[in-house]
Amino acid sequence: MENKLRQRLKLSVVKFSFKKKNGETRYATGSTNIDMLNLVFGLDLKTFKEETNRDGITTYYDIEKRNWRSLRDESLIEIINN
Repeated sequence: MENKLRQRLKLSVVKFSFKKKNGETRYATGSTNIDMLNLVFGLDLKTFKEETNRDGITTYYDIEKRNWRSLRDESLIEIINN
């Protein structure tokens, strides 16, 4: 499922949920599509480097937190907006 999340993050804004280290469920809305983020949200982000997605870790720009975040691939619960 994590490959699907990364693919979706490249294309658009994705709402998804994952389990945090403390066991809580976190809902996030994010993307890695820099051009779209800059245009739609008026940001000035630089190019996303795919290598920030290390083995087992997916990095994304969290629209609500206004910062880069990451999650362990195995912690993904679901992609909400299909």
